[in-house]
Amino acid sequence: MSEKGFTATFISNTGKTHHRFNISGSKLYLLRILMALAVLLITASSIIVAFGMLNAGEMGKLRDEILQLQDSLATRRNIEARLEILESEIQHLREYRRRLENILVEIPIAEDSLE
Repeated sequence: MSEKGFTATFISNTGKTHHRFNISGSKLYLLRILMALAVLLITASSIIVAFGMLNAGEMGKLRDEILQLQDSLATRRNIEARLEILESEIQHLREYRRRLENILVEIPIAEDSLE
């Protein structure tokens, strides 16, 4: 019974030297695994490239969205800074009001002359 496999023969351009490789048994099994992995890698890379090309148009949309979000973030930070300034001014006004109330407590109330 003959063994399954094949023979690869390489002949140089001069025709003098040739190399013969017999591929059978475990070598054939290993070759099949390597060929399957190569096909799998080529298929996966083709799918990734195709997916990237399909989504290339959406990249512009994503860039626009990112720019809008960055503008929104800058606006939000500006508003937060203004709110902090307003809060500090309100705190100063409350302090002035408290001082004025303390001063008014010390001043005697004049009686009405019409009574």
